[in-house]
Amino acid sequence: TVYRENSDEYKDITLTRRPIDVQTVSGKMLDEEIGYISVVEFDRVTADQFKSKIEELQGEGMKRLIIDLRGNPGGLVTAVCDTLRQILPEGLIVYTEDKNGKREEYTCDGDTPISIPLVVLVNENTASAAEIFTGAVKDYGIGTIVGTTTFGKGIVQNTFQLSDGSVVKLTIAHYYTPLGNDIHKVGITPDVEVELPDDATSDVQLEKALEVVKGLESAE
Repeated sequence: TVYRENSDEYKDITLTRRPIDVQTVSGKMLDEEIGYISVVEFDRVTADQFKSKIEELQGEGMKRLIIDLRGNPGGLVTAVCDTLRQILPEGLIVYTEDKNGKREEYTCDGDTPISIPLVVLVNENTASAAEIFTGAVKDYGIGTIVGTTTFGKGIVQNTFQLSDGSVVKLTIAHYYTPLGNDIHKVGITPDVEVELPDDATSDVQLEKALEVVKGLESAE
């Protein structure tokens, strides 16, 4: 029931509950051969949206790719792993370890490794699952990281409900990049460091990413 003050009336409205799929991936061709994909978070829909966008840009002649993770706060570990499985070679994606040394690994079959030049754009607000993505790309050497050092959130947290109905959130493990790097409170340093000044009149980080990706050799 909705009350509208301007008409001083109550109105009954029937609502249907349903899941809402947020658009987490967008992209376009920047020129005849360079594709650009922005991922704003890693949600349950991200891997499918990423796959669709890659296929769309390939159909438009993409031969080089820039993936923009600036401002991406992270999201689901499963979602970023499913996204990375579309571009990584066979091997480890990320692993977690708790205080007792118990290890859990996330791996990739390597069925569709990327073979075109790749640049990943990051900044100080690239965090958590987005750093899993960045770390895997950097460790495997399949792309060049451009931007500024990432946020540095390399921990796994879980929520536990208490008997009084309240909830406590605890850190239960650290996660590590494929080469064993713990990036918590450290972040990932880009291969090419470029600041974006507050008074910049253009996106100098994206401009540098374009310059870098044009200079990379294709693996095809």
